[in-house]
Amino acid sequence: MNDSLIIDLTKKHLIPIKLDAWFDSLGQKLYSDFDGYAIPLLIFLNGKGEELDRAVGYKDKEDFLDILNNVLNNHDTFKSLSEKYYKGNNDSDLIDKLSLKSDERQDDILSTELYLKVLNSNIKFNNDVYERALYFFAKKELKNNNPNDMKVFISENANSKESKKIGPAYMDLIRYYASINDTIKEVDTYLEMVNIFVDSDAIPLKNKPSFLNSYAWRMSELNTNLEDALKKSIKSIEILDSFGIEFESSKPMFLDTKAEILWKMNMHDDAIAVIDIAIEMDSDYQYYKDQKIKFINSKKGN
Repeated sequence: MNDSLIIDLTKKHLIPIKLDAWFDSLGQKLYSDFDGYAIPLLIFLNGKGEELDRAVGYKDKEDFLDILNNVLNNHDTFKSLSEKYYKGNNDSDLIDKLSLKSDERQDDILSTELYLKVLNSNIKFNNDVYERALYFFAKKELKNNNPNDMKVFISENANSKESKKIGPAYMDLIRYYASINDTIKEVDTYLEMVNIFVDSDAIPLKNKPSFLNSYAWRMSELNTNLEDALKKSIKSIEILDSFGIEFESSKPMFLDTKAEILWKMNMHDDAIAVIDIAIEMDSDYQYYKDQKIKFINSKKGN
């Protein structure tokens, strides 16, 4: 992140190490060891190798500064919160914050313990915490091949503008159908989700590019609804561009989706032109170069 304050704090207090979770063997191992499930993933460790906290997914400057300052001051980190909890602190604010940290770590045991307290204790929590608890157990049932609780969760929250988990719930159900090779239900659920939420306030604007891009990419993989996928891909890039330079590093991935759809639609020259922009923006990433070779060879009939 190109911010002078963040750079200064990092240089002064941290020893940053950057690893590739996809193509570097050490990066792959550490990503697995720390139960990684999304990138970027930042893990903050102390001198003993203990995890202080983590940041999952893209964070804007303000959010990242908050995380960094909390780590440096040992305030509201996973380590500080969990230590208080295991010493007997059951304050609703602490359980709220710690359950979020536990979710990020995919700590099923701790999350189950915390969310059972949310649903079954006399402690009063806000609606967001209750929703997270219900979502957590619906997701747990989904892992046990029972999609009914997740479908109920979606039906009860689909019209709620305050819901923060309806989008993830749809994605979980989509991934479930994909895992059991039920392509019809997967596509139908994707279309339902997109048609409901593409112009809705239920999904924050900052999440919409990834939301649209995931739909567009999956349609390209399934080779279906390509014209609609291209429209959604273009819209995801337009929204991303509206955020300004801070999100520019993510743009090549979105351009790759657009190029892949164009290729699937046999629009080879357009696909090559789009992937060229991605390569120009991230010239070190071999994948985009391989994509261009694939498009060129396809155009030649190879």
